[in-house]
Amino acid sequence: MYLALRESIVQGEFNPGFRLLVLEIATSLNVSQAPVREAMERLKQEGLLISKHNKGSFVSEIKQEEIEEIYILRELIEWDAVKKSIPDLQQSDFAHLKGIYESMLQAAENDDQFQLIDLDMEFHRFFFIKSGNKTILQIWDQIHIKIKRFLSITNKIYFSDLNSIAAGHLPLIEALQSGNEEEIERLFIQHLREVWWRMNKNKKKISIWG
Repeated sequence: MYLALRESIVQGEFNPGFRLLVLEIATSLNVSQAPVREAMERLKQEGLLISKHNKGSFVSEIKQEEIEEIYILRELIEWDAVKKSIPDLQQSDFAHLKGIYESMLQAAENDDQFQLIDLDMEFHRFFFIKSGNKTILQIWDQIHIKIKRFLSITNKIYFSDLNSIAAGHLPLIEALQSGNEEEIERLFIQHLREVWWRMNKNKKKISIWG
């Protein structure tokens, strides 16, 4: 229940401002209202739903300032995780990352944007796990849902095709294999800032915020 509702919001099936009714959802899924309420409470804790007094629960807006803050935080914690991972990377790790990359290419070939985003998140989560820092792994797990929601919108607007998104991960793997920490840092930071660069370059007045 919770995962299904979360994915519906992340994938844009419920737009910002959409009102979710417990009874309506429970009836449509043929379940009791209790698990729906529980799922919606979890979504409120994650910031995907908000409550309005005497009005109910609504899908939250995608606020630019919040996403910018999340990406600043992401850059700090992800580079720290990557840097801590570098000394312990084995051939099996490179093979694992290459496998995710190849799955991303397949998702792009199938025009499956949401599978591609899930794999993208899996690729980057690898470093939080590998670093052994449980605290920043917890932070990543808290913010990655909002990142997924943001990417589900920006990928459509600012990338010409899904293959270019998948292909952007191969240079990261190759840099990691080289062991050149300066080059690894340069490419990872550049990669994390890619969306903002494209947004600034693209002068079309497209509003992605609720």
